[in-house]
Amino acid sequence: MSRRPPRPAFPAVPGGRRPSRLVAATAVLVAAALAGCAPPARSGAGDGDGGTLRIAAATDVGETLNPYASNQSPTQQLRSALLYEGLTRLSPEGKVEWALATEMTPNADLTRWTVKLRPGVKFSDGSDFTSADVVASIKYLRDPEHAAQGLAFIERIDPAAVEAVDPTTVEVGLSKPFGPFKEIWANILLPMTKAGSVPAAPIGTGPFSVRTFTAGRQSTLARFADYWGDKPKVAAVDITEFPSQQAQANALLSNQVDIASGATPTIAKSLGDKDDIELLDSKGDYTLRIGLNTAVAPFDDPRVRQALRLLVDRDQVVSNAFGGYARVANDHEAGTPQCPSPEIPQRRQDVERARALLAEAGQSTLSFAIATDGLLPGMQELAQVFAENAAKAGVRVEVKVVTVPEFLSKWGQWPVFIDFNPTPYLPTVIGTLLPGRVGNATHWDNPGFVALADELFQATGQEQCSIMNRMHRIENEQGSMITPAFVNVLMPYRSTVRGLVTDVSGRPLSFLTNVTVGS
Repeated sequence: MSRRPPRPAFPAVPGGRRPSRLVAATAVLVAAALAGCAPPARSGAGDGDGGTLRIAAATDVGETLNPYASNQSPTQQLRSALLYEGLTRLSPEGKVEWALATEMTPNADLTRWTVKLRPGVKFSDGSDFTSADVVASIKYLRDPEHAAQGLAFIERIDPAAVEAVDPTTVEVGLSKPFGPFKEIWANILLPMTKAGSVPAAPIGTGPFSVRTFTAGRQSTLARFADYWGDKPKVAAVDITEFPSQQAQANALLSNQVDIASGATPTIAKSLGDKDDIELLDSKGDYTLRIGLNTAVAPFDDPRVRQALRLLVDRDQVVSNAFGGYARVANDHEAGTPQCPSPEIPQRRQDVERARALLAEAGQSTLSFAIATDGLLPGMQELAQVFAENAAKAGVRVEVKVVTVPEFLSKWGQWPVFIDFNPTPYLPTVIGTLLPGRVGNATHWDNPGFVALADELFQATGQEQCSIMNRMHRIENEQGSMITPAFVNVLMPYRSTVRGLVTDVSGRPLSFLTNVTVGS
């Protein structure tokens, strides 16, 4: 998944996708019921003694507690990572680890998988997690009526061929072979929930449970004492939502919060001068990129897309848009930790070659606007640096900053826009690089890439790496994205917070069980 899909007007699709704002309102009403499942927070602070970790996050008035919702902001995903778990998970280094499952074994042709579950796991309401809950979760996700955002990632699962063999064993049948079965369940959009609990009052197995929730404003999560893994050291996590990165920074400076989950490089550097503020710098594969809508002329012409890539001064993007907190990328997504980078020459700025390609395409006087809602640090700055670069070839670019609702309401319609992607390559391919996906707002459809994706889905182990690298080459030469840099995720925090870890996927707040807060 890259960008959230739009919040649709009711009804949006055949089958009656429910509007997320209605879901959010329902979630607020059930907060009181959820509160009964959460243990009370203890007062005080210190290593493992409790206390409340206070986090500032971006405002999203349309959010919901349903982890399967058809649209999710970074704030909703932050909270979901603490409440719900998948069969597998990503480590801070980006490697797939066992979570609620401990083993997955395929048949000979990769069309049926036997999943062994971790014994002794409990939901936050105290009930046992069993194979029946896995079956219910998968069938909920696979039902198009629910418009779950994670549906695209498990579309090869045959819902009629998912069955509980015993309390800790599940058989999963597929309509087509699928090799990276273990990897796909680490996706944050594919958590397991208690059978029958979603969407009204979802119950998970995560290290925290919901105490209070008000969409677009605040939520408090309480430590789940019977969590199967490492028990959280803080008694509660309080997430307060703010309209801008500067507002988050101000809350951190005034000691209203302990962590500002989003900060621009400028804000991060200014906060770094304060004695009681530290900076967590997660270097990894997180990207901000410029999307070119291939359903709109002239961006349907590969020559135009390649010319625009050649206009980018990537070193300037790193230094000016991201304040040095980034590294140069090469117009393709990242791979995986176990795969070497593809041997593709690094693209450099070449204004004259760009001019020639534009002239060849009949676009010597090209002008357009880049749309962004500026939701995340660096989005607006990236657009501005690109506009400066493009001007060198006579291409006029306007940076159009719109509200979040307007941006999302026109998702898939913007000719050029700023997008983000924190996810590993496999879910990126499935969710945003294949035709017909909700996340594919550029409407890119490359037959060669699609054919390689099908090969990737039938591959296992190291053979996946060579296929991925061939796919990266197609992205680099013919793709619909300008990806100039891998961006560090910066997170200022008070020095009283200890135990935070960096994360290559740009989601360090997914790992809070060993975090403490105190004087």
